[in-house]
Amino acid sequence: RSFQVDNTKPLHLNMCGFRFSLVVIASWRSVHADDWPLPNWHGCIDAKAANLPYCNIRLSIEKRLDDLLSRLSLSEKLQQITPDAKLGDACTTLTTGKADIGLPPWLWLVETNTGVDAACPAEERCVTNFVGPVGMGASFNRTSWRLKGTVLGNEMRALSNIGASRFHPDHKNPVCLTGFGPNINIARDPRFGRNSEVPGEDPLLSGTYAYEMVSGMQERDANGYPKMAAYLKHFTAYSSETNRGHDTYNISAYDFFDTYLPQYERAFKAQPQGVMCSYNAENGHPSCANDWLLNKELRSWKPDAHVTTDCGAVRNLEGDPVHAKDGTHAAAMTLMNGTDLEMGGTEFSLLSEAISQGLATEERVNEAVRRAFRVHFEVGRFDPPQATSWSTFGLQDVNSSFHQQISYEAALQSFVLLKNDGALPLRDGVLVAVVGPQGIARSGLFSDYAARSYCFEGGDACVPSIADGIALAGSKGRVVSAQGVEMNSKKTAGIAGALDLARSADAVVLALGIDHSIEYEGIDRIDTALPGLQEEFAKQVLALNKPTILIITNGGAMAIDNLMIRGNGETAPYAIVEAFNPARDGARALGMSLFGKENRWGKLPITMYPHSYIAEQAMNNYDMSIAPGRTYKYYQGQPLFPFGFGLSLTTFNLKCSENVYEHAAPAEFSVTCQVRNTGSLKGDEVVQVYHRVIDIGKVDHPLPKRALVEFARVSVPAMKEATVSFKLSKEHLMVVNKAGAKTLYPGRHQFIISRGSMDDEQTFTVTVPSRSVNVLV
Repeated sequence: RSFQVDNTKPLHLNMCGFRFSLVVIASWRSVHADDWPLPNWHGCIDAKAANLPYCNIRLSIEKRLDDLLSRLSLSEKLQQITPDAKLGDACTTLTTGKADIGLPPWLWLVETNTGVDAACPAEERCVTNFVGPVGMGASFNRTSWRLKGTVLGNEMRALSNIGASRFHPDHKNPVCLTGFGPNINIARDPRFGRNSEVPGEDPLLSGTYAYEMVSGMQERDANGYPKMAAYLKHFTAYSSETNRGHDTYNISAYDFFDTYLPQYERAFKAQPQGVMCSYNAENGHPSCANDWLLNKELRSWKPDAHVTTDCGAVRNLEGDPVHAKDGTHAAAMTLMNGTDLEMGGTEFSLLSEAISQGLATEERVNEAVRRAFRVHFEVGRFDPPQATSWSTFGLQDVNSSFHQQISYEAALQSFVLLKNDGALPLRDGVLVAVVGPQGIARSGLFSDYAARSYCFEGGDACVPSIADGIALAGSKGRVVSAQGVEMNSKKTAGIAGALDLARSADAVVLALGIDHSIEYEGIDRIDTALPGLQEEFAKQVLALNKPTILIITNGGAMAIDNLMIRGNGETAPYAIVEAFNPARDGARALGMSLFGKENRWGKLPITMYPHSYIAEQAMNNYDMSIAPGRTYKYYQGQPLFPFGFGLSLTTFNLKCSENVYEHAAPAEFSVTCQVRNTGSLKGDEVVQVYHRVIDIGKVDHPLPKRALVEFARVSVPAMKEATVSFKLSKEHLMVVNKAGAKTLYPGRHQFIISRGSMDDEQTFTVTVPSRSVNVLV
């Protein structure tokens, strides 16, 4: 394997605190892997360390941990769980090493929600950026989620191996192997500023997404080394930016175990290394200082789960809602209630004083340090590099053609066709006018927390716009484009020109929505309508009565009530496509989908509420079922489009049959469905299984209107059938009771099998006898 370098001057590299100089004596191709310094993350590389027991691979990890901790004083242990401001930004969290035992520093925080957030190491080698997580959720595709994790794991290990850095190619922030993401907070409210970071509103969907993604990220080689260490964000019930870090919410046991915890529990079946605890407090207890949440719940799934704070969360404890006396008390409160590593602050450096005051114990410090280093031993940091087959990953594995194809396939399945009155597919040869601010946007197509280095030269010029993607797909036609109006302003200067283009076109693509200037970390939206003059502009375009396809891009759901229905002298789009955050590969995928050259549409992983919803529902209400309710499980109103809904350019019908095995208690179901493509195009369909309680008598807690329990995605050729089978058991009939326990109630239950449309939903009723009452604590 060979690497490129620009010239023949010495190349200086900072490898997690160790400085190396590589004299380049020839061109790129003469510098081979054998000449390259050890990976960013590596320890046990010098004579001082080589003969120490913690570097002895013949010993167990526990014995090696014993030796390593025995060589650290209390102050040195605290340096392993507190950012060192001299090394870099506190939020990036570089912890110092100990040179006289050959222990380098470590960079903890590498974002891995949508791509590995690192600087481009070479031209054409900027990291693979996937469509936003809500678009990933729309695919309902376990394989795609697993492959996304595989790509992130491959690139994380490759970047570490070649000495890549996070923000700039200067090696000041070297990429190590602890990645933070996926973020699986629930899309509780459409106004939440970070909705573009999460896969949807359903715990089973989100938990399955995380399980698959983590499984790919932490894939193990033949010797048991994972590619990287994955951490889930943000544990838990984080879905407000207002007063962040000092907010507390009343959350019942029912809502905890029905909405805010089950996705994490499911994800932990893949054994991520740990979690980042969230800024908010639940019932007065901050997540990062919540013994019940961290020690009783989280560590019942994984006893050695490693917990880090979000940035600055320890310092926040000095304010609402707990008002810690000072930084010493805040640090002690955080450590002693289950958090192991501080990010974004240095209050943990005060823990020696906390110990002297009896507020904390060195035993607990040892436990925290031990958990941190166990992660490093797991990924092979203290073993010879060649011990893991992942050591062969290099520059060629960053944004490889294989990774690009995986990302493109994910993009094809991320769009949701909400309406089509014959405008789609577009015909080759037509003149298409793409108008609206998102038609020419580039960086505005990415979700919050996407990897930020889009292009090697900087900026976003290399990112195709939606107009570019349509032009690439429509090989025989022409595409013209104009912004028309800005994302969020009152400027009208561009409207007339855009209308002229639309008036002369055969078809119009109206690309509207929001980007991370509207919804982002730190601010919640106050309105779910299109911002600025976008709605007014849309009505002017629609008044031309051209075949118009409305494309909306967003994370949190948009309220497009006023653009949906023809009547009262106004027109509506012929077709509507929810594109979420299409990112780099999404524009081309969208173009291919609009022309019918691909037909891989997804389903809504969120509810699209009417505009009136935000007046009916308080943002700080964390009760999921109180009227008007939240998410498809509890919303009592009529959504614009429901969770699970989505059309195709072909047509399908669904027919299912079930087998009941009488020997089971109360029953086991095997449901087999035939999905028939009745149209002329090959297409994908998603079959969803829901549980609904019909009659179980009076209970003292809410019951979902329906709850997703299974799903499967299938590809069906034109005029052919595909078979989908589900094995359903009594676990799928359980609901959460008032105390938070999963309970099987006697009475009548129903399984609903759906394509997201009421047209051909199949229902099967199950009667649970009273002798089968069962509670899982």
